[in-house]
Amino acid sequence: MNLIFLFFISFNCFILLVQSEVNLLDSYRFPPIMNNPYQTFIDENDGFLYFLDQRNDGSNYLLKYDFVSDTSYAKDIEIDLINQKVYIEFGSPIIIIKVDLNEWNEESNLSLSNDQPTGSVIDVDNGILYVSTDSSSGTNTTIYKIELSTFTQIDSLLVNLTSVMALKYGVIDNLAQMMYFGTSQYSMKIVKINLTDFTSVDSISTSSSQNCVGAGIDSLNGIAYFSSTNNYLVKVNLTTFTIEDSYNWSGYYTNTIGINSDASEAYIPKNYYQITEMNLPSFTEGKSSDFISYTKPKLILIDELIQIAYIYFSNSNGIIAKVDLESFELVDYLLLNLSDSVVNGEIDSINGFIYLFLTSSELKIMKIRLSNFSIDETVTIYSNVQISSTFFDQQNQTLYVGYYNNTDFYAYLIKMNSPDLQILNSSQFAYEVSVKGLYLDYFHNYLYCWIQNETGVGSLYFISKHQVSNLNQISTANLTEYNVYQPVLDKTHELIYFGDDYNYSICRVNLTNMEVMNDCLNISDISDVNNFLESFINSNDTSVYFLVKFYNSTSDEYFESVLQIETISNKLISTTNVDDEIFGSSIYAYDPTKDYGYLAYYYNELQSYFDQFSFFSSNPNPPSSSEEIIFNFSILGIMIILSLF
Repeated sequence: MNLIFLFFISFNCFILLVQSEVNLLDSYRFPPIMNNPYQTFIDENDGFLYFLDQRNDGSNYLLKYDFVSDTSYAKDIEIDLINQKVYIEFGSPIIIIKVDLNEWNEESNLSLSNDQPTGSVIDVDNGILYVSTDSSSGTNTTIYKIELSTFTQIDSLLVNLTSVMALKYGVIDNLAQMMYFGTSQYSMKIVKINLTDFTSVDSISTSSSQNCVGAGIDSLNGIAYFSSTNNYLVKVNLTTFTIEDSYNWSGYYTNTIGINSDASEAYIPKNYYQITEMNLPSFTEGKSSDFISYTKPKLILIDELIQIAYIYFSNSNGIIAKVDLESFELVDYLLLNLSDSVVNGEIDSINGFIYLFLTSSELKIMKIRLSNFSIDETVTIYSNVQISSTFFDQQNQTLYVGYYNNTDFYAYLIKMNSPDLQILNSSQFAYEVSVKGLYLDYFHNYLYCWIQNETGVGSLYFISKHQVSNLNQISTANLTEYNVYQPVLDKTHELIYFGDDYNYSICRVNLTNMEVMNDCLNISDISDVNNFLESFINSNDTSVYFLVKFYNSTSDEYFESVLQIETISNKLISTTNVDDEIFGSSIYAYDPTKDYGYLAYYYNELQSYFDQFSFFSSNPNPPSSSEEIIFNFSILGIMIILSLF
């Protein structure tokens, strides 16, 4: 029995990218994320999944996947499994491509009319393909009859729909030699076609005002099901050709629904990350099954003790992927079902918790227990505030949070213990400022805050120095002449480096006297600075690295470079250009125990990556193996179908 479903699917890519001087050495990834899948078919007998995906550049891909049947739901595509052929319709004009599944190549193509194809049904038993067309020019639509053995059109039927609409999803009753189509546009009708003499017999209206998005048939019991985009499912008695029952389900409006080949089960996307199973004869909803789409990475947390990375993705109401950094394999994932977005996160490796700081009108922290990788609790500390920065002191098990109070318009810094999240100390800043970053020097027991003045009067940025024990402010460095980006702390030399796009330079603050040193490194000879994207300092504090986006006014192009700077002299050691499409859209993390950096990004709207790289030549050789990670799918083949329209 073959299962035919409707479903939009997203896959993920995950690569290991180890770099010396930011050069690619190896890759490790999942299958590509789907961009716009619109035709899919499951071959349950051989365990393969086929589907079409249209990319942003207009190219179309046919992909072949191995699949796990209990987590896979798919949309119908016209495939002849007996002869191992797939038929794909494009338009306008209508071109049908015939693909050999054994050779995995395009075998031939057939041109029909200048119309737009809207639906199709295959009759494998009789070797016939029926393709319906758009009726946008009028109320008539055409069904083309194609003989598959010769791959030629042998007949056509003009169907009057009485209004402007199109035949969308259809089923064939081979016992009665009848074909039924659900229509699109304005309201869903069911159209009945006699295949014996190829004539339009009848049509019935439904109470749905939306497009048909799926169909299934139970030929033995004479029942067909049609679904529309407004969550409406209708049951049609084929003997009397009347509507026998209907059902509406809750949730967002869907563009797809899955119905298996004997019409016993339907599969409904109830939200962006879950499919609900329904028993069609009784119209009762059953179990739900999650599917995962890893896109929009926002945060990387590294557990240095056991070499595990946790990557937060903001799609599907939030998901955290757990990755083993030794094997570079996905270990687990956790769905968060967040209504708030995540501002930042910290990891407590000793007590085994992740703290996610949520965006809302409250200082809200979600605790995730790492021992069983589950949500422990969500704690609200204050109301009517906005979190601006966080820092976790792993050595002393304390958490620092900077926030802005929306009631009195002051910024605050609080110190909390872990894992109880009890407030130990607090400190108030000046009126209408925000705490942009926190930097802990546990060697000298000082906490430094990067502050932005929101009033527009006086210095725009400054660095404040605090005692760790009680958060009392000791002194302040005013950065009046600088536009501060990406500060990084050099604990060994008691310095803070920062990028300045006012003066196209990299400067540093002497933390003993809290003054900007007069040896700023001017980088304008490289090109005009557009933005400072990230900064790192290596574990032995000999080099600091800035990822900088430059603009070349002569060529009118942007490019990105990693600048290596010697900490003692503040002199430029090296400049390495990097892929601006990758580095510029990435989020970053750094593991000082290994001198490895990590970045995650969603590349070209098709693939999510998690990369490991190194700027340091002292690192041991990285892994050299390359293999695919298996989620629920493993990619077996891919074929580019050139756009013929």
